[in-house]
Amino acid sequence: MTVSETNGRRRTVEIDLDERAYLFPSGKALTRLVLGAEGRTIDVDGLFPFNEARTRTRIISLDIADAKDLGRRLVDAVYQARTQHVVSDGVRVAITVLTNGYQVQFGDLNRSVDLFLSFGCIWRVCHGLLRAVDFIAPIEAN
Repeated sequence: MTVSETNGRRRTVEIDLDERAYLFPSGKALTRLVLGAEGRTIDVDGLFPFNEARTRTRIISLDIADAKDLGRRLVDAVYQARTQHVVSDGVRVAITVLTNGYQVQFGDLNRSVDLFLSFGCIWRVCHGLLRAVDFIAPIEAN
């Protein structure tokens, strides 16, 4: 995981994935997720090892409340090994536990973007998302 700061306001967290990370419907392997935190928004972009079709790299943009909830639900899904949901006015996400990893489905069933992650990288994704949340909404110490 790499953390960097650009232009003094935007901070990025780059999360290395393994060879079992895929994005559909574009049907592309992913090598890395890049979470950009600025203002009250976290942008989630994917990096592909090939992209001849010029597929858009933006997977989703989350406001701070949805990003916090997604972070919590990801951790819940891993620890409890059961499906979790994030539903708000701005986002619909379903996290499904599969035999060989996790499916994170963004959007409605008819028009969804599906991110498949293996057991080998899910903890890095959880950690990276919560770190990006902490950049834009740090929690005060007691």
